[in-house]
Formats: sequence, structure tokens, C-alpha cells
Amino acid sequence: MISFIISFDTVRVGDILFVSVFGREEYSLKVQVPPSCDPYFPLIGRVKVCGLTLEKLSDTLRVLLKGYYDLPVIVSFEEISPPTILVLGEVLNQGSVRYVRGMRLSDVLAQAGVKPTSDLTRIKLNTQEINLYEENPYLSPWDRVEVPPKWWKGWVENIGFFINVATFTLILYTTFGKK
Repeated sequence: MISFIISFDTVRVGDILFVSVFGREEYSLKVQVPPSCDPYFPLIGRVKVCGLTLEKLSDTLRVLLKGYYDLPVIVSFEEISPPTILVLGEVLNQGSVRYVRGMRLSDVLAQAGVKPTSDLTRIKLNTQEINLYEENPYLSPWDRVEVPPKWWKGWVENIGFFINVATFTLILYTTFGKK
């Protein structure tokens, strides 16, 4: 029999944590995990918390606070962030899209807004390259989608610069080049 263990006590970006120090209510606090995964804790500063279990984070904070007081630290979830999918690159709205069961890649791209310069044949889904015209896979919570620009995007954006340089060169030539 194969069993899968899914940890629901792993800290992620957006979670709101309640940190309590046993017997010292004045040291208790709520803290939200920022995108950098390092919320600020009084007395000890910023601590990387993403991916840690609540038990491991409690132990880590207790060790870091040992120089101030030697009391048990208990970390619990005040609020768990909903599962999301991170969308980056050549889209109108980069950032997190809320995950819904049964969601496909095209659904996420529709929510993020595809640009005319988006290359839908080389989308990176986690570490896999996807051609949206050939496949439209189902997504999982916490997937990462990166949409690259089309190969010609840089040329189109810079064509104005090249035209200006050519025009300036032509003006210089006609003004100073003829004798």
C-alpha cells in the first residue's frame, strides 16, 4: 500500500502566524509571512520561515530567544493563505492567481491576461516547457508559470531607436558629409 503524507502545518507566504511565549502573554504576537519569507520578530529580527513546520519554527524561535528568556514558544496558524499559482513574465498581471480545483493552464493565463508579445509555445510550468497550442495541463496548488516573450519582442521595442539613429546619421551626412 502506498500512502502520501501531506503536511498542512508547513508555513507559506501569506500565512498569518500567532506566536505565543508560555507564561508571558505580553510577548505574544501575530505576524504575516511576507513574499520574502522572513517576517520580523522583536528582539531577534528577520527569520526565514517558509517551508518550516510549526514545530520546527517553534523550536527555532525558542533557541533564538534563549538569550532573552528560556520559555517554550508555540507557533500556530491564525490564518492560512489560500493555495495560489504564481504567474510571471509576459502577462498583464504578474503575481498570484487563486488556485481552484480542476484549473488548467489556459484558465490561469486568462486571469493573468496574455499580452500580444507572449510566446505561448514556450511556457515554463515549474521546470517543464509547455506549448499551449499542443497541451493544456491541469495545475496543482503552488505551481509556478513563466510566460516568455516572443523572440521578436526586443526588435520591435528597439526599432524606434534604430530609426532615430539612422535618421540622425543621414542628417549628419547630408549636413557635413557633402563638400
